[in-house]
Amino acid sequence: MSKSLPSLSLCIAMTAALAGFCLSGCASVSLVKREWKVSPVPVPEVICVRPFTAELDAAKVDREGAGLQAFAREFGTESAGRLVERLGKHVGPAKMIGANERVENPRHWVLEGRFVRMNQGSRALRSMVGFGLGGTRLETVVDIYRIDPRGRRQALAHFQTTGGSNAEPGALFSSPIGLVPRLAVSAAASGLAADARRTSRMITAAIAEKLASQGVSLAGRPLRARELSPQARARLE
Repeated sequence: MSKSLPSLSLCIAMTAALAGFCLSGCASVSLVKREWKVSPVPVPEVICVRPFTAELDAAKVDREGAGLQAFAREFGTESAGRLVERLGKHVGPAKMIGANERVENPRHWVLEGRFVRMNQGSRALRSMVGFGLGGTRLETVVDIYRIDPRGRRQALAHFQTTGGSNAEPGALFSSPIGLVPRLAVSAAASGLAADARRTSRMITAAIAEKLASQGVSLAGRPLRARELSPQARARLE
């Protein structure tokens, strides 16, 4: 009996540690900040989205140099395209424009996003262990403006988002029968691409909520924006 006590203690310690990881992990994206600069905001005829940029010094991915730059460009373009699609489905007309394309129509919004933190994490740890181990992190800053009738830039909104994955248990904590499905689900639901999808949803929701509050008829069903909890906000400060 005495020989089993260390094993029991070890199991308890491991369970507590994994629970801690689970509580501190994140499998979603939330708004850290949502500021509307004018109220009411002018209703957009079209929302123009530029390709997202990235602060390469804050990127922790399995690339560097020219490879990192190419990855950031591709990821930023894909993220903008994903946002355009979601805006068109839930808010109204949206399109992607060039990084330096001029927008002079006062009824067109311009949305510019920047990834200020990109942590790729470890897919192997997320898939096999989970509970926050190997988790990703994606933090984004978004500014929305328009060119007013006098030709001046007018700031409309400023958002900040944060989030990542994966706080769920991995394959090691699944039954052998569920091992393959767990790996497949983990691969599909985690990673920076999944974080970017969740980010586009939060940006769309923040815009939809504001326009809906002004009585604007939206293209689709409204989305609800998720604010970062006070506890999680305190950990960031």
